[in-house]
Amino acid sequence: MKITPEIAYDTGAHVGDGNMYSYYKKIFRITYCGNLSNEKNFYIKFQKLLTRIYGVKPILLERKKDNTIVLVVNSRKIFEFKRDFLKLPVGKKDHVEIPEIILNNKNLLKYFMRGLGDTDFSLSFKKNRKGVHTEPRLEFYTKSNKLARQVFDVLKDFKFTCVLQEVTKTNGFIIRMYGNKNLKNWMNNFGFFNDWILIKLKVWKKLGYFPIRRSFSELKNML
Repeated sequence: MKITPEIAYDTGAHVGDGNMYSYYKKIFRITYCGNLSNEKNFYIKFQKLLTRIYGVKPILLERKKDNTIVLVVNSRKIFEFKRDFLKLPVGKKDHVEIPEIILNNKNLLKYFMRGLGDTDFSLSFKKNRKGVHTEPRLEFYTKSNKLARQVFDVLKDFKFTCVLQEVTKTNGFIIRMYGNKNLKNWMNNFGFFNDWILIKLKVWKKLGYFPIRRSFSELKNML
């Protein structure tokens, strides 16, 4: 089985926002969930990408009550491919990890990290001494010990300056990276495909700081 860069990207996105469930041995379902207000554009693009990869058109659902956008793929073949070949877990992802076939291929690993970054990394901007949000900060949180240590090792291999901490209250792990150098390194090696993250970067570059607590549409109007 050949793993393409697009499949590696989807695998990263799946580890971030995806889940798999099977019901009554008849329904084999893969879902991806995001923020409706800020990630609708990204999920529309991601829907098209999944169609190109697997030849299916995922169902796109908007749940306005809880501000969630959902992609649903009902396919036994894709389900079994992810479960049996990529070894992605069914149900909870507390022990999810990077598939070995991707971990051992540096090019595929870059696309995996982009997918993971688009779905499970957060980009924010730390205050400077004047109280202005100027310094970029990338953070990743997971409950999987193995995944946290794999991602940390990958980042170190790509020359990032980062820290890994255990969050005892939630039995999870968080990786933090600060500064322009780390952000530039991310863009050079992995990049982003998520419009919500990309528009944050555009506004930050234009203004020289980031105006917090703004929606996607509000940020778009600033450009």
